[in-house]
Formats: sequence, C-alpha cells, structure tokens
Amino acid sequence: MKVYQTKEIRNITVIGNSGAGKTTLVESMLFEGGVISRRGDVKSKTTASDYNLVEQEYGNSVHATVLYTEFEGCKINIIDTPGMDDFVGGVIPALSVAATGLLVFNAVNGVEVGTEIANRNAEKFNKPLMFVVNHLDHENSNWENTIDMAKTTFGNKLAIVQYPLNPGLAYNKVIDVLKMKMLQWGPAGGAPEILDIPAAELEHAEEVHNQLLEMAAENDEELMELFFEQGNLNEDEMRKGLKLGMLSRSLFPVFCVCAARDMGVRRLMEFICNVAPNPGELAPVETIDGKFIKMDINGPTSIFVFQTSIEQHVGEVTYFKVISGILKEGMDLINTTKNSKERISQIYCVAGKTRM
Repeated sequence: MKVYQTKEIRNITVIGNSGAGKTTLVESMLFEGGVISRRGDVKSKTTASDYNLVEQEYGNSVHATVLYTEFEGCKINIIDTPGMDDFVGGVIPALSVAATGLLVFNAVNGVEVGTEIANRNAEKFNKPLMFVVNHLDHENSNWENTIDMAKTTFGNKLAIVQYPLNPGLAYNKVIDVLKMKMLQWGPAGGAPEILDIPAAELEHAEEVHNQLLEMAAENDEELMELFFEQGNLNEDEMRKGLKLGMLSRSLFPVFCVCAARDMGVRRLMEFICNVAPNPGELAPVETIDGKFIKMDINGPTSIFVFQTSIEQHVGEVTYFKVISGILKEGMDLINTTKNSKERISQIYCVAGKTRM
C-alpha cells in the first residue's frame, strides 16, 4: 500500500437509520477503490462490513466496523456504524474519531427517527456532515418528500449538489449542479457517462446551481467579493466555500446514490477526496485533563483508542486513531487510564475482517 500523507487521508463515519443502506454503500466504496474485487450484499451475508456471526444472524450491523478504500490518490478510512438505537454504543466512539459523517437517508422513508438521532450525535462532536440519499431506484422512492422533510428537520442548510432526473425503477440519471453536467449510468453502475444537461432541464439546474453558489460564497469574504464582482465562482472556488461551510456546520452537501447498483458512489468519493477535511484541518483534540493536542506528524506520539474487541482466532484487537507523531511496531506508550506501559505489537490496515 502507498504511504499516505496527512493531507491525503479522509476519516469518515457512515451513520443513519437502520435500512438506509449504509453497509451496502460502504461495500460499493470498497469495490470502487479496488479493495474488494466483487461486491457482496447484506442478504447473502457476504459484505466486508457485517462479517460477525451475530450481524449475519440479525441481518443488520451490530458493531462499528473499520474499513478503508483508496481513490484518486486519497486513502478514505471508513467506520460503518449500526443504525439501530440499541447499538448506539458503536456510533458514539466512531464519530469521536471521524472528520466527516456521511448521513445516509432512505429515499422511501425520508427523515426517520434514526436519522435525527444520528445527527444529534454528530452535533455533539461538532462533526461536518454530508447527506447521501439512497434507494432512489425503489418504486416508492420520493426525492421531493425526502428533501422537504430534511429541510424541516435541518433548516436551510441543505446544499443540493445533485438531484435525480428519473427516481424510481428506471433510475439512472442525476443532474450535478456543481459540475453542471448530467451523469448517466448503465445497468452495472460504476463510472458514469458525463453528458450535457438536457435543454428542458437547464433552467431548473441553473436555479439549483445558483443556490449552491450563494451558499458556498457565504462562507468566505474573499469568495463573496469574487461572487459580487464576477457573478460566478469556478468549481475550485465553490469547493473551498463548501468545505468552509461543512467545517462550520452551516451547510450539508446533498448527494444521490443507488448503493446496491453502484450508481453515484464514485462521484461521492471524488467529492470526499476534493472537499471533505483532512485530519490536519481539524481543531486540536482536547484531553480529559484539559490539554489540547494538535494533529501534527512532528509532535510526540499519541493515540486515541476508540474500540476494543475479541475476535475468533485473533484475540484482542484494539482500534485507534493516531492523534500526533508516528506510531511503529514495538513502541512503548503510556496508557493514561491505567497509568501503565503498553507495547504496540502488530499494526494492521483493516477492511472488516481482512487485515494487511
């Protein structure tokens, strides 16, 4: 695996109501990044995320699962979390170490109880969010109702980056108002065909584009001045404004996907790499004794353990985030909870049960 610098890393946690399609979305992200060669599915119990026997019996995520994928020079670390409120204990630690949350909506049901709970948990940690509307290929999907419900719940913070052109059983087209192009997929999904926006749709697309443009410009004085001078911003300038808005939680970019058919996933990952914050862009981490630790590769080595599990044939597995410095096998660190030394034995990069 390539050695990634801090600016090339994105740490995301996937949250939302049970049944929104979080695990299926993660599966497609791993497939697009080449981490897996074939997409599994929840029903056949073949996903990289839900590998635990209990999860396969339930047919739902029970534990938070750590995975990763690679895309366009970025390493995207992913934590897939359970959507059922009974297992919220896996969501809280996952959000504490993420830089960005992907809040997944079911386009059939819109905003559900689990959606609101996930947002409240993200808000506690002041985490930027991206909204991902899934299941747009379902016969009962309702984009307008989902967006209306989201606006009622989250206010005027929805920054529509994409909207579907043909939701329902025939779904395979979205209008991307950041790129001002139509994306169209074949039956197998994957890389879309990038086309001009149809003439009949252009007026509406420009209206949504202008709304996104204004929301991006509002987050930076220089961008606002450019916007007033030129009446427009280029894509890179809009990305800058959207990132600033995400960091302040003043806006939530909205994307369309059909995770089961791998439609829209590649574009979502592209946005994550281009816009979502890297660890170095986050505020310093406050410790329980009130100290602030800057995320700095040149600082003293410090890690935050967010999950420990016992796994068959492996034993105790500890999942952690490096806050500062460089961690190597064989290093001795101080466990500040027990006030004792802990030796780092083997370090793995994990994608569910796969370790390398």
